[in-house]
Parts: sequence; C-alpha cells; structure tokens
Amino acid sequence: MQGYLPSVVLTGAAALLEGLGVQPELVAAGADLPDLALRSADVPIRGAQVLRFLSLAAEVTQCRNFGLRLAEYQGLAVLGPILVMMHGARTIGEAMDTLAEFYVLHTSMSSIRAARDDQGMVLTYDLESASGPGEVQAVELGLANGMQYLRTLCGTGWQPAVVQFRHSAPADCAMHRRTFGPSLEFDQDRNAIVLDRGTVTRPVTQLRRNAHRVLEAHLRRERAQVEALWAVRTQTMIRALLPFTDSSLNAIARALAMSPRSLQRRLSEARTTFDELREQVREDLALKYVQQSNLRLAEISELLGYSQQSAFSRAFKRLRGVTPRQFRAMRHEADPGRFAE
Repeated sequence: MQGYLPSVVLTGAAALLEGLGVQPELVAAGADLPDLALRSADVPIRGAQVLRFLSLAAEVTQCRNFGLRLAEYQGLAVLGPILVMMHGARTIGEAMDTLAEFYVLHTSMSSIRAARDDQGMVLTYDLESASGPGEVQAVELGLANGMQYLRTLCGTGWQPAVVQFRHSAPADCAMHRRTFGPSLEFDQDRNAIVLDRGTVTRPVTQLRRNAHRVLEAHLRRERAQVEALWAVRTQTMIRALLPFTDSSLNAIARALAMSPRSLQRRLSEARTTFDELREQVREDLALKYVQQSNLRLAEISELLGYSQQSAFSRAFKRLRGVTPRQFRAMRHEADPGRFAE
C-alpha cells in the first residue's frame, strides 16, 4: 500500500518507553497509532503516524535522543528479506547498493541512495515530505540502525569517514559520538554516512548462494511492480541532486538512465510533471533547512537553486504565509539563540 509502512519500524518502542517510565499505549493514542502496532510487526501504518509517535515519545520522556536509544533495540533486521539479500553480497559496497536498490519495497516514505566516488561511498537517507521534531528522531534512528549493521560486519571499533545531519546539533552530543563516532557534522545539506574505500571493498560473509538467488529473483519480481512509481523515483533523485549539482530534467533523466522524453511520458502517466515534483522537493527542503538547521538564509537559498534570496523568500511566503526570517523569528521565541540570520 503506497504511503504505508509495516509496524516493524517501531520494534522495541514499547520496551523503551516502559523503561523510561511511560505507558506505551498513551503515546500511541496521542499519535493516533493503533495499540497493535506496538505488539505486531505487520500492522500497516502511515509515515505521519510514526513521526508523531517519535516526536511525542521524545517529548513525554524528555529524551532528546529517543531515536538513538530506539536503534539499540532494532538494527537493520527491520528490513526482513532485504537484509538477507544484503548479506548475500560479496562486499559491503555491494550490500549498500542492494539496500538502496530495493529499499522502496520496504517503504515509499523514506529513501536511501548509495553513490560511489574515488574516495568510497556516500549513503544518503531522507524522509519524503516530512518536517518537524519527529523527523529528526526518525533520521537519527535510521542512520543509527545503519551504523549497527556496518559495525556488525566491520567490528565494534569501526568508524565511518564522517556522519552528516541536515539538522542542527543537540546541546549534548555525547550519545551521538558514541553511536556514530567522532567525525560528526551538523547543519549539512544531507543526512549521510560516508564510507572510505577500504570499507566499501571489504568482503561480506556470504549466506548460501542458492537461497540468495531464490530470494533475489523474488524481490526483483516485486520490484518490477513498483517500477511504475516513477514519480517517487524521480522525486527521490531530485532530492539527492538538488543541493549539489544540476537538477534539471535532462540531468535527472540521465541519472535515471532514460531520455527526458521518456521520463516526461512516465510522469504524465502518473498524472504529474517534472516541474511539479521539483517544486515539491524545493518546498519540502526549504522547510527542513529553515526549521531544523542553523544555515543562513542566503546559504539555504543557494542550496535550493534560487537565483536570489528574495526569490527564495517570496516562494517560502507563498508556502507558509510568512517569510523565512519571520518563520525563524517565531521559532526563536520558542527556542532563543538557535537560529542564524
């Protein structure tokens, strides 16, 4: 079901809340989440419900690092058969490629992209069309689960080259350093784990190859059914490229290995256009940057591809009813000293 994900993503939440002295059922009710979602792994729930749940859980427990603590109960086992596919890869780089390729079968509410370069690999993670404190918890949960998997393969002492977050740093980063290592960067233009070349080429202990091939064939048949989700794939690619390089129709079509005309036709069949999708991504990222980061408004304007900061301000006002500066001023009243001008 498009727009839904399995309740396995909340594995461990009930136990963590109880350990923090809070009744899980009360938090679930406050997030409009069915109680069964905390006791069963297969209940379909909306991404917005998960974000509300994580936000409310962090608030009532007064635990800024709720997402990081929840990762201690999870790991990538929440991915089910995709994880088995990853273990069947020859190297860690291939395992990450597999995760990025098949992640859409897990949920369309978030995206993973694996990009190789001469230095190694960048794994970017994003939630689609979501903003607010719940997203910060979800992003940190997702990256922490990824770190657990990588340390399972590489050893507990392994460290990534760097871990980056789009949101601003918490007052106390001690748990972030324990989880992600000393190389942390906040207020960045992406949420990412960066792997060096040695990690990317490190071998993975393989499962039985026959079982792997059977599962691969099954997942590829499933993936064929979601190839029609061109709007999701296009939007994910725009989101990945917009802050860094050319995000025109031609560039996105090249990244998706198809012609611009074919991409336009696919999007037309999905009853949308490239320009509509690109603007949706810009609006979503604008709110994320303004609300969550300490980046200056001029920097945000440049990241989003606006020719002038005034054009960015007008676009933001059409979206939110106030300019970015006014929006931050209102946020500043609730959290003094957080945002730059």
